Amino acid sequence: MMTAPLITVIMPVYNSVQYVETAIKSVLAQTYSHLELLIIDDGSNDGTREIINQQQQIDDRIHLICLENQGSGVARNEGLRRANGEYIAFIDADDYYDQNFLLQGMRLAEQGYDCIVYNYKRFNDQQETLYYVEPTPLKSYSAVWNKLYRKECWDNLLFPQNMKIEDFEVVPIAVGSAKKIGFISDTFYYYRIHQTSITHQTDINEAREAVKACQLLFANMKKKTISFPQDDLATYINSFLYSHLYTCMSRLSTKDEKKAAFEIIATYSKTLNKQVFNSPKTLVAPSKLKQLRNDLITTLFSAGCFNLGLRLVDLMAKLFGKKGVK
Repeated sequence: MMTAPLITVIMPVYNSVQYVETAIKSVLAQTYSHLELLIIDDGSNDGTREIINQQQQIDDRIHLICLENQGSGVARNEGLRRANGEYIAFIDADDYYDQNFLLQGMRLAEQGYDCIVYNYKRFNDQQETLYYVEPTPLKSYSAVWNKLYRKECWDNLLFPQNMKIEDFEVVPIAVGSAKKIGFISDTFYYYRIHQTSITHQTDINEAREAVKACQLLFANMKKKTISFPQDDLATYINSFLYSHLYTCMSRLSTKDEKKAAFEIIATYSKTLNKQVFNSPKTLVAPSKLKQLRNDLITTLFSAGCFNLGLRLVDLMAKLFGKKGVK
């Protein structure tokens, strides 16, 4: 009788004492049980490690790796380096799996799919919201965790270090490395929204990181010799730059900071769109309405009218509905 393939679940952890037990138990309760859970503790000092140790004594499928605090990119890379499974899955320490997350994915893996993509839910204390994705590298959502991968998808591919933006530039490459991409429409991954994930501190470095992430995406495409449809790539990159531009404009405190962030993102995006996507636009959009929005706000932001530009975006979102930001 053949042994079921081993799945390695990689969980980076840092000061997650409030939620980590729920995340761990959701992995251990999987109906597909042939798994190892690699928990990479990135220097927690709040009692997180004690909870992990307690769970480890209950279930020997847990392996704890302790690092000095270096960020989740380093932690995930360490997980990939130590993974023994034929398949790889990821979970963040404040999220959780439905008990059938891995089983449903492996049913498709047994049919020859190398990467399986799932719809997912975002939730907080008040509500749950279902997010729809598509089984393509650029439309499967840029997060690493709503997917199950054959290990080979991660060959010669690493997360960037010392960056907060770390999924955008690698996830499409991993998904694009699959010969066959599967899709599960039911929701089996639950992403927790809490205060730290909504109101994280923004500084001018976010604009620089957004540009660097795009440059790393192109470098990874070249390294792995992967190409994407031009229209999809333009939408993926421009939507990403738009979202970080909006974040910088809404959260940076001074006009000088906003002006500097706008210059960093707009200078890069305008050059990129002209050279790579053959467009004169500062920010390319997939629809006429979004293109109008982008043209208006980039004009207003370039004139220093930041608050007016933000009000315009919020008004258009109310009037026309905010569909699928990611």
